[in-house]
Parts: sequence; C-alpha cells; structure tokens
Amino acid sequence: MKKVTIALCLAITFAVPTAVLADETKTSSTTWTYNNYDCELWSQDNAGTTSMTTNGDNGTSANAKGGTFTAQWSRTINVLFRCGRKFSTTSGGNISGRDPAKPALNYGNISIDFAASWNSTDNVKMLGVYGWAFFASGSQPSNFTNQIEYYIIQDRGSYNSATSGTNSTKKGSATIDGIAYDFYVCDRLNQPMLTGNGNFKQYFSVPQNTNSHRTSGTISVSKHFEEWAKVGMKMDGNLYEVALKVESYTGQNSNANGSATITKNILTIGGTATTSSNSVGGGTSSSSSKPASSSSSVAKTQATTCKTPLIEYPTSTVPSDPYTACFKHTNNKCYVCKVENEGEFEGNMNTCASGWVWDGTQIASNLTDGYWYYEVPCPGSSTQSSSSAVDGSSSSGEDTEPILKNRIPVTHFSLQTLSDKTLRLEANAKTVVEIFDLRGNKVTSLNISGSQTVKLSLPSGVYFAKVHGIKSVRFVLK
Repeated sequence: MKKVTIALCLAITFAVPTAVLADETKTSSTTWTYNNYDCELWSQDNAGTTSMTTNGDNGTSANAKGGTFTAQWSRTINVLFRCGRKFSTTSGGNISGRDPAKPALNYGNISIDFAASWNSTDNVKMLGVYGWAFFASGSQPSNFTNQIEYYIIQDRGSYNSATSGTNSTKKGSATIDGIAYDFYVCDRLNQPMLTGNGNFKQYFSVPQNTNSHRTSGTISVSKHFEEWAKVGMKMDGNLYEVALKVESYTGQNSNANGSATITKNILTIGGTATTSSNSVGGGTSSSSSKPASSSSSVAKTQATTCKTPLIEYPTSTVPSDPYTACFKHTNNKCYVCKVENEGEFEGNMNTCASGWVWDGTQIASNLTDGYWYYEVPCPGSSTQSSSSAVDGSSSSGEDTEPILKNRIPVTHFSLQTLSDKTLRLEANAKTVVEIFDLRGNKVTSLNISGSQTVKLSLPSGVYFAKVHGIKSVRFVLK
C-alpha cells in the first residue's frame, strides 16, 4: 500500500539531552533525532507540499509531552509522519552508541501515552503505532524476507488496510487496554521495505468496532507483541522501531489534504506490562498469563476494609468511593478496584474510570464497561482465593495480613528531606510509601509505621512519594 523510506542508521545515544531543543520544521522526506525521539517525514515522490514540526520534549519533566509534532499536507500521494525510537539498523544490527538490539518481547513493557487531533480528505488514513521488526534467522516464511512491517491502529478512515491487504488472514483477537482488537497478517510482494524492494509480511492490530477508535489514551504496545506471538505472529528477530504515526494515502492520485497535531507522545520502555487481555486465536480461547510488576506502570492493590454490606455487582450506579468499596460479583466472588497509574486519576480519585485495570486474568468483560477488578477474600470467608501486599508483591513476605484485614486507615502522612539523600517519614498507621520519578516510574517502596528515617540509594533529582488515599508529596533528593 505504501512506500517506506530507507531509514538512516543514526549514531546517537540514549542519553537524555541537557536542554530541550527548539522547534524544528521539515518540508521534505527526511529522518532526524529530536529530544531523544527518532522522527521521520516521508512523502512518496515528495509530491505536493508537506510540513512537519517537532515541538516536544524528552519526556522526563513533570508535565512531559514527549515526541510531539504538528503536520500539514496537501496534494500528496502517500505521506507519513512519525516520532518514536529506533532500536536497530535497517538490517537488524546494533546502532552505534545505543544498547544492543534485541527481539521485541525482550524489552519488557513498551507503551505510548498519546493524544492527537487530525483530519484528512482521503479514506486510507491511519493514526496509531507503527514500526518494523525482523524474523530470526531462518524463521521467516518461505519466499519472504526477514522484515515485518506492523501497525497498531487507533483511528482510521473507512478503508481497512488490515482486511483489504494482499492475502489478508485473520489470526486471532484480544482485548487490550479495554479495546477488542482483531489480528491480521498480509503479504507485501515486491514492495519497498527497509532495504530496497522485496516480499515481506505486514502485521495488524485493528479495533473490531469503529466505536473503539480513539485519539488519546495509553497503548500497551508490548501486549500486542505478546498476543501476536500467541497466535503465531512472531517477531523473534530484533526490533527495529516503535513510533506514533499519522499516515495518509491516495494511491497515484495527488489529492490528499490534511493536518495533524500530536499533543502527547510519551514512549515508555522497560519493565513488564501490567495490562490484562483476553486472547482468541485459531478459534480457541486463551487467557493471558499474569504479568509481573512494571518499572514504569505498576498496578497497585488498594489497601482497604470492605464496607458492609458488600455492593452486589453489577449495580445500576458506580460506587462513589472505590478506594474503600468492595464488590461482590454474580459469581459470588469479591473484588476490589486496582489502578494502573494513580497520577492519571489525580484529582478524580472517587470515580471508577475505564482505565482501571488488574494485572492478572480479566474478569468477565461485562463486569462493567471494561472496568477490571482484583479478586479478594469475601468477608467472613474461611478461604482466601487471592491476596496481595499493598505494593502489588506477594503477601507471603513479612506482612502476611490479607489486604482486607481491619487496619487503621492512613489519614496523615508527612515527609521531610534531610542531607545525604535521607528522608524523615511519618504516618499515623502502618503503610507503604511508593517513590516515583518524574516519568511516573516507581523506583522503590518503603514500609513505614509511625516516624522513621530512611536513606535512599537513588540519583539526585525530583521525586514523588505516594501513599494510597493520601495526596502525593513532591520532594527533591540531594
């Protein structure tokens, strides 16, 4: 469907720039690095007029926006605008100055938090995650190269490239980030790829329902990779690229016109994804395995005492206090809300939002509009079906109390920074203090009770301390 530029092998490092660069505008096909994001404008035959201005930051500040950009195009044939990260050279080798390339699943969690507005006059248009990867040596299909072009579509026109591609084959489906996706594999025959022309495979995740199309949210990229692997869509060679992309295509008719504004594009790499998914491949249902905690997105069990009587679920109204409410589902099991990223709901903590997830097997999809819950022992039950410590780790450690044990609620928490990276912490009851960096990555957890002094082995910088149910505290570690 489209031509892909031969990307340059940029000799750059992962080091965070010391200063955010000024806006940079490109008007013809090129690749460049901007604030540690690899960006590209590609226009087939450089037809018509194009403009792409990168205007973001390095994704590390308190109000980071990452690899953002604006784009305009007129009278183009096929045009792509994207910013993300390149992990290997166009042949799958290592990029000088960067960490060694490795297969997609070996990176742990890869996710993109994005927000965009866009429009285009053509129907073959797409907004979503885009990139390339490789089959391991000898594992590519017969008569195909080892290159794979992939799409995780979030919004598109009426033309569905996944179902309309050459030899389009549906491989399976899964619910990821609350969206039901279908997975497709298509063939690209003697078409431009990373290195000249050749035959290669295309992978697609496309929402089953156009009502699920969106222009903002978090895309758990690594979960798509994991679910693809379950249905035989493997990427066992090195990963080349992950990027947020806008594309417009009109074939040989130079009549496409449009614009796009990407206001958030924060790429997170590392750890293990926490998002649950239910997968179906080859007509056989397969539930996802329980992921481990992530260095960048840690699902946290809410320490709570169940209110009585239990809220029978489903209910006609969403509970107004999910932090202390427990729910008894029609399967006679009890659940408590878990939240993936508290910061996302700061100031709106009393609303059960569709972004609430559980880091294990998803409960029935009709539990409530995609809300997911963590199973806990019902009050008065002699058996405990599942429990977790406050920080999401196993409860078999030092603190063996089930999370529903009657505990004194934490109503007071204070923090004071001392010299030599030492903190003085105080809480009115036993609790866990979670420390996050400015990117929202949890860097450590501290078990405290009463008043105590703790020395941290962390780099100097700005951090946030969080206690469930208490407003986060910002502090500087010197």
